[in-house]
Amino acid sequence: MKDLFYSPIKTVSGGRITIQGEEAHHIFKVKRHRSGERIYVTDGEGSEYLILINSASENMIEGQIISTKRKPVESLLEVTLAFGIVKAPRIEQIFEKGTEMGVTSFQPLSTARTVPEWEEGMKKFDRFERIIISAMKQSLRSVAPRVMPLLDLKEFIATIPNYDHALVAWEEARHQLRERLTNRRVRRIALIIGPEGGFAPDEIESLTVAGAKIFSLGLRRLRSETAAIAALANVYNLYDV
Repeated sequence: MKDLFYSPIKTVSGGRITIQGEEAHHIFKVKRHRSGERIYVTDGEGSEYLILINSASENMIEGQIISTKRKPVESLLEVTLAFGIVKAPRIEQIFEKGTEMGVTSFQPLSTARTVPEWEEGMKKFDRFERIIISAMKQSLRSVAPRVMPLLDLKEFIATIPNYDHALVAWEEARHQLRERLTNRRVRRIALIIGPEGGFAPDEIESLTVAGAKIFSLGLRRLRSETAAIAALANVYNLYDV
């Protein structure tokens, strides 16, 4: 089974790569790779490298770049997952599973029903970055999704015209997601998921007035993180085939 490792683009220079820190330790001590072997490494910015290891230790891996691929498993569809803030363990699931599914960027939202204390959890950028990079490697992606600064829902609504489709999961909607995705040529989609408790009625009105379309994920009420994963699975099932 193919393993994919990560090293930021600043470690790539002159056809060579130098991997240090935890990733070097993982390659050497856990995966047991040694000089003369080949491994795959991504820079998280779209490139996947085939590397011939020239020297290896638990502190540093140095290698020669044999070949480079650009975004080998990335979708042509750019998906921004905009979501109302939820509790810390659940927001980590959104970052992890959203990355695995193919999200391009995450947009956290402050909404009428967002618990203020949960917004403090958005300051754990280092932890979120580690979760995203781990999920990127797991899913063999070459792009690490961006986590955008927290926005008030009203601020986000002003950006809706930038997308080909803006789609809002809402438990009272009558249309299924597939009914909203009739144009297969779109390239930018915003998937919008409410916080625990959902969007307030006036927020739904503001979203739809701005051009967003509401959709249902079925008869059962889902947690925010489950709704996000279900919606993403539906979107990529339609566009990645």
